[in-house]
Amino acid sequence: MTSISHHNPLYRIVVAHYLLAGLCFLILAGMFLFSVESLSGHYFQPKILALTHTAALGWGTMIIFGALYQLLPVILETNLYSTIFPWISLAFFVPGIILLVYSFWIFDPGLYMQIASILVLTGVIFFTLNVFFTVKRKKRESIFQEFIITSVLWLTLTALLGTLLVFNFQFSFLQKDHLDFLRLHAHMGIVGWFLMLIIGVSAKLVPMFLVSKYQKVQLLSFSYYFINAALVSFLLSAYLQGIVFITYVVVLLGATGVSFYLFYLFKCMKSRIRKEVDLPMVKTLFSFLLLAAGMLVLPFILYYHLENHRLAVNMSTLYGILIFMGWISALILGQTFKTLPFIVWLKHYEHLAGNVKTPVPADLLNGRLLYIQFVAFFLFLVTFIAGFLLGSIVMRFMGACSLIVTALSYLFHVIYLLLHKTKIRNYDDI
Repeated sequence: MTSISHHNPLYRIVVAHYLLAGLCFLILAGMFLFSVESLSGHYFQPKILALTHTAALGWGTMIIFGALYQLLPVILETNLYSTIFPWISLAFFVPGIILLVYSFWIFDPGLYMQIASILVLTGVIFFTLNVFFTVKRKKRESIFQEFIITSVLWLTLTALLGTLLVFNFQFSFLQKDHLDFLRLHAHMGIVGWFLMLIIGVSAKLVPMFLVSKYQKVQLLSFSYYFINAALVSFLLSAYLQGIVFITYVVVLLGATGVSFYLFYLFKCMKSRIRKEVDLPMVKTLFSFLLLAAGMLVLPFILYYHLENHRLAVNMSTLYGILIFMGWISALILGQTFKTLPFIVWLKHYEHLAGNVKTPVPADLLNGRLLYIQFVAFFLFLVTFIAGFLLGSIVMRFMGACSLIVTALSYLFHVIYLLLHKTKIRNYDDI
């Protein structure tokens, strides 16, 4: 198995992704502060498009890429196919994100945006190839493996459709309405990439972190098929407009698939041996409540959309906030400080284990920064969402300020961990 230590090139690429994601999160928080008024309008506008792609690519996808380079060998019990592909992917991905977000912010759908989309797509392709060939090394199939490989295929399709949409601004070769393809692009990313990948990884890790005895994966199989059926139905609905029942079928299939997954997590939580749950796991479990809240918004979006009511736009924006800034962000904020301490521990103490008494990974954390981050993020959710629903600019501004505190504490904590020095002076020899 590939080990993530200071002797392995994977350590540097994983750390690079964590740092870049933390920086993107801070930039995202600053963009929120300068966009509080724009968030009350239609979601298809420059600043919201820039915010969404910063959150989806620079924050969510960046951290997932880095984490997956670490976790894939662990989950599949095999070596990562290539340690060069991650660097190639990053070399294309980062400039692509910067150029894409800038092009959306000033809304220049010309050459720069086209170049950006190709750079992002190329970075995604190198990542996908690495995951695909790594999975192919694993002879024994598992539901976790199916979730992961399917999610990266959806990611590639999402990036490909996004590239086509960028070129469609200038050449208008797509026959359907641009907004229809935009909704398809968004949900392929949210459901096909983020949800499928998160289920595949978290379904393996959450029971490990909780020390849960529950190992029945039949619920995950049901979740896999229902969610993919929802996505395929959604693809069909883009070409069968006017048939209302297909939209209901999509929502029902997707909600059922997510429900099976949430029930699996509930069973893991109920059967856990470790009764005490630390703060990073609290954030992780809280993130799934935010996912459930986002799912509850979907029927309202559907109802108001079919009624051609203006609230459909507001509900769609609320859904995006709950998914990107709620569920995905809370999950990252929690899982970063379950995985990164372990990576740092391996660098400093793996070679010492068995010879001297060493700290555990959790001992490397800064409890104060962890607490500040949790409180600031909770205040962001409460004040920003309340301000959005009540139409209060002041509350949204307060929420954006809380998000900046969250991002700063997150980035400082990541840097704090990476600057850790080996400490064995205070430990007695075994």
